[in-house]
Amino acid sequence: MSLKRFGPNFPTLFAAAILQELSFGVLVHLPGYLSDLGATEGLIGLLYSASAIVSLVSRPWLGRILDLTHRRTVMLVVGTMNITVLLLLLTTSVWGPWLWLLFLSQRVFQVSLFTSIITYGADSIPLERRTQGLAIFGLSGLIPISIVGYLGDGLLALNGFNALFWAAASFSILSWFVVWALPVLPVRGRQPRRGFWQALVQKNMLPLWFAALLFFVGIETMFTFTRTYFNERQVGSVGLFFVIYGASAAITRIFGGSRYDTMPHRTVLVSAVSIFGAGLLLMGLAESIVPLVFAALIMGSAHGVAFPLLSSEVVNRARVSERGSAMSIFTALFDVALLIGAPAVGFLIDGFDYLVAFSSAGVTLFVGSMIYTIWDRRLERTEGKAIAEAQI
Repeated sequence: MSLKRFGPNFPTLFAAAILQELSFGVLVHLPGYLSDLGATEGLIGLLYSASAIVSLVSRPWLGRILDLTHRRTVMLVVGTMNITVLLLLLTTSVWGPWLWLLFLSQRVFQVSLFTSIITYGADSIPLERRTQGLAIFGLSGLIPISIVGYLGDGLLALNGFNALFWAAASFSILSWFVVWALPVLPVRGRQPRRGFWQALVQKNMLPLWFAALLFFVGIETMFTFTRTYFNERQVGSVGLFFVIYGASAAITRIFGGSRYDTMPHRTVLVSAVSIFGAGLLLMGLAESIVPLVFAALIMGSAHGVAFPLLSSEVVNRARVSERGSAMSIFTALFDVALLIGAPAVGFLIDGFDYLVAFSSAGVTLFVGSMIYTIWDRRLERTEGKAIAEAQI
């Protein structure tokens, strides 16, 4: 498959994205560095929660900038700041305000780059291949997921966390140079820009935000607690689980092909979110390797389908002039899911066990997807009726 079928800029953007995701991904080991400096699990959790709050607070600002400024300019400026912070992490040696400032800044720059890159992708992919293009573009995130764990282990063995920070900065520098090769895409919609908050409360976006939040709660549940889950169950391994998960997500996206742009989005999206919930339920029940492998397979496949469908629907429903704000809201829901879903699941694990916690999350995804279906269909009928009456 030629990547240029998704637009002449797609291969270059894909290369920039995969390098940036490698930079983000190796920092999955950062909690180990914080722990070495004396931070407890509670303090580390508090710092990550603070980063989610700071990221959420910055979203209206980011959305406005993306709507009013060229996406390439944002990627270059924020990329420079991200590289600077990564290099400054090499100067840290104690747990304190300087480290907190660098950590919080890097997290904001990270989500800003991710949002900018995916928005540029949505701008440049031809409309008739948008969902398939976003699905293939998502491989730039899935491929690093499957290798950063092992890559980080190798870097730490080589020269500790200094090697990790140098690698993260190096990947980000390479991505920055690739971004320079991208052209500026002027994007103007026929409808005027209303603002971030108007994009947030746009009527036909509300059920979509709900569906995205459901799915992201499922993802955050899996990513946050899989390590401790395997430590307790003592079956399989985290590495095996995520290799299978990432591979099944990637294969689903590749073989989905042009079907992504012809399939009924709402029906398939509801199925994918429900299947992800079923995978969480299966993890809660699993006592051996076989059901865990099957859970990784179906959850990865569901991820492979759900994320590009959600991304495409956000782009399709948002005003072109507000696409930056819409994508900023969409990616912000990851932080909302982390703030709401992760603590709720954590308390259920502490108060009961993984069976209750993961089952509860799975049932929530299934019931929520049914609510989304009813809500979105009713809204669609209402809007269709209003248009028909206006044409009489």
